[in-house]
Amino acid sequence: MLHSILSLMLWAFVAQEPIQAGASDNNFMAAKALYAAGNYEEALSRLTSATAAGGAAEVNQYRALCLLALGRTAEAERSLEDLVTQRPLFKMSETDVSPRVVAMFHDVRKRLLPGATRDLYARARTNYDQKLYGRAAAEFKDVLALLGDPDLGQDAAALSDLKMIAEGFLKLADAEAAAAAKAETDAAALKKAEAAVEAAKPPAPPPTVRIYNEADKDVTPPVDIGSRTLPEWKPPPGAAGSFEYRGVLRLLIDEQGKVEQAALVQRVLEAYDPLLLAAARSWTFRPARRNGQPVKYQKLIGVTLLPR
Repeated sequence: MLHSILSLMLWAFVAQEPIQAGASDNNFMAAKALYAAGNYEEALSRLTSATAAGGAAEVNQYRALCLLALGRTAEAERSLEDLVTQRPLFKMSETDVSPRVVAMFHDVRKRLLPGATRDLYARARTNYDQKLYGRAAAEFKDVLALLGDPDLGQDAAALSDLKMIAEGFLKLADAEAAAAAKAETDAAALKKAEAAVEAAKPPAPPPTVRIYNEADKDVTPPVDIGSRTLPEWKPPPGAAGSFEYRGVLRLLIDEQGKVEQAALVQRVLEAYDPLLLAAARSWTFRPARRNGQPVKYQKLIGVTLLPR
């Protein structure tokens, strides 16, 4: 009696939850609750528009449970067939599901696994031929897992040649995937190195505008406005004692006192140099002046990093 009352209360709570677009995962949770309460027809209705964290296979599992509870055995078997077709490696919990459903699930798997294994191998080969090596490697691993599945039974012997071929292609796919990853890493490193070289090139001043420097004694050099902030840095592993990292910045400061160009005459540290250049471009100065007029000025600034 108490179980009936609790089931009715659970049904009343779940039935009030509206079915909305975008609430498909909520529908799955509601279907599970309805199934536990014995409301199989309503649970089936919720499963029509449900998705689960475990994917369509988990939805089909509960659909089969509801159908079997309603005595619709043929439909329940078709749901299990859909489940095995979508997820051949799906494992049904024998502690949470009735022995009858577990037995039916294994019967369906025994019937469908040979074809599902061949289909999965064909997809893996297609992805391999299309150079989708990472995806192909994962599928070849699933093929090998299916070939060792107990539900394959006596059909495993007939597929023994497929096991050897899948193992060979898995090694090839893994090697190709590793090579592709290395090529991508090398390309990124090359691009970074080229960018660093480009950033280190000295600025090319416009030919029509004169640029002054400390050799021009009739020019008042630019003066910092505010603090000249350096990026935070951490000494590399192994740095010790009084070892210092030194570099020299070359700045081209325009007539407004802004840093027009920044380059490294002497590099400080590979990992630190891009941060230093980015910071230097944000510095501001009171512009250099000649005869009272602001002028462009090329200024050298030493940078020293000390171990902490």
